[in-house]
Amino acid sequence: MTARPGLPGRTRSWSGRFAERLEAIGTTVPSGPPAAGVTELEVEAGAATARVRERQARYDVRIALAEFTPAQWTRAARAMSADPDCRARLLDNELAPDAEDLFARAGLRLFPARTPDLVMECSCPDWALPCAHLSAVLRSLADAFDADPYLVLTWRGRTREELLKELPPAVPRREPADSALLLLGRPGITVRGRNLTEVLGPAYEAFTGW
Repeated sequence: MTARPGLPGRTRSWSGRFAERLEAIGTTVPSGPPAAGVTELEVEAGAATARVRERQARYDVRIALAEFTPAQWTRAARAMSADPDCRARLLDNELAPDAEDLFARAGLRLFPARTPDLVMECSCPDWALPCAHLSAVLRSLADAFDADPYLVLTWRGRTREELLKELPPAVPRREPADSALLLLGRPGITVRGRNLTEVLGPAYEAFTGW
C-alpha cells in the first residue's frame, strides 16, 4: 500500500505515538519538516520500504516489523469488535484513537516494544544504525501514519478491508424481557391468583433469548 503525504505531528497523533514508542527502545524519529529525498515509500505486511536520494546516489531502505499471527489477529478483531465506538469508526473508515489500548488489552503491541522487534536495513555504506537515510524514512513513515492510520495495521499484517472480514458479528442489544409485556399494561386476567403478565414473563424471557 502506498503511503500518502503526512500531516504535522500532534501530541497524541499516530506519528507522536510512533515516535514515543521508538524513543523508548532507543531509536529517535527526527522532528521538524517532512524528510527530504524520501521516495517510493511503501507499507506492506511486515515491512516498510523506501528509496532515499542523496546527491547523485540512491539508497534502498527497509524497516521490518513482525506480522501478527492469524490467532493474534483474531484476538485483535474480537477486542475491536467488542468496543462499540471502535467498531463504528472502523465501519466508517476511521481508526479509533484508543485502538492501541484495545490491542494492548488483547496482549498485543501495535508498535515495537523491544529493540530486536525492529529490523532496519539500508544499502548505504554507513555502519551507523539508524543511518541518516533510515532516520529520514522513519520520519516519513511517522507522517504517513498520520495521513492514514490504517498503515499501522497494514504494517502488522492486515489492511482495513482484511480486518473487516475478520470482525465477529455485532452482539444485538437485548431489550428487557418484560418490556413488551409492560406496554400491554396489567390486564385484568389472573391465572391461579397471579396476573397474566407475571405468568407470561418467563416464557417471553426464554423466547427473546433464542
